Amino acid sequence: MDPSKEFDELFQKMQHIDRSNEARRNSLLKLQDKVGREKRYVAPIFISIAMVAVACFLIFSLVKTENPSNHLAAEVADEDKNKAAVQAVLESEFTIPNKEYLLIVKNIDKKMTEIGSSTPEANEVNGDIESGVSDEWRAYENLVKKTYGPYFTDHLYEYLISNVIAFRYHYGYLGFDENVRYEMKVSDIQVTKSENESSPKNYDFTAQVEYTDNDGKVTQHEVKGMTILSEPGKIGKFEIRDDAGLGEKVSVDRQYQ
Repeated sequence: MDPSKEFDELFQKMQHIDRSNEARRNSLLKLQDKVGREKRYVAPIFISIAMVAVACFLIFSLVKTENPSNHLAAEVADEDKNKAAVQAVLESEFTIPNKEYLLIVKNIDKKMTEIGSSTPEANEVNGDIESGVSDEWRAYENLVKKTYGPYFTDHLYEYLISNVIAFRYHYGYLGFDENVRYEMKVSDIQVTKSENESSPKNYDFTAQVEYTDNDGKVTQHEVKGMTILSEPGKIGKFEIRDDAGLGEKVSVDRQYQ
C-alpha cells in the first residue's frame, strides 16, 4: 500500500475517537517510528544507486585509459615529433646561404682582422671568442640555440657549441670569404624509424641536395645518415654517413680563388 494513503486513513480514524493524552502520545510515537522506518528504508536505496553510478564511472575511466588505441595514438604523436625534428635539422644544415649566419661569421672575421693576429690584443680577443665572452660569439651561440636548440638534447647542443661544428656545410664555417658563394637546396627528406626492436629510438634519413658551386654548375647529391631521438622531438645523436661527394665539393669551393 502507498504509505501516504495509509497515513491518511489512520488520521481519519483518529478524528472520531475520543482519546486520552497518553493514547495520543503513544499514537504519535508510533507514527514517528513508522516514518523513521520508511526513511531508513529509502536512504540505503539512494546510497546504493550512487555507489553503482560511481563504480560505473570508475570502470569506464579505467577502460578508456587502458585502451590500446590511446597508446598507439601517443606513439604516433611521438614519432611525428621525432621526424619533424630530424627534418628541421636537415633543412637548416643544407639550405645555403643562411644570411644571418654569414653576417655573424663576417663580423667575427672582421673583428679578428682589425685587431691583428700578432698583437697581445689579438690573443685577448681570441680568448674572449673561445670562452663565449665577446658579442660576436654570443651572436653565434644565440643563432645555434635558435636553430638547433629546440631539436637537440642539452648534451648535444653543448657539444655543438664547444666544438663549433654547427652549420658545418656552410661556407662561413672556416672563415668568411667574399669569393665563396656556393648554394644548396634540400628536398625530398625521408625519415624512417628503425625496425630493430633493440634500437627503437634510432631513425635513418635520406635527403636530396641540389648543389650549385661557385661557378654556377649544378649537381645532385643524396645525403644519408642516422640519428637517435633520446626523447620525443629531441635528438641525442646526429650522424651523416654518406653525402655522395658533397663535402668534397664544399672543400674545393671554400678554397676558391
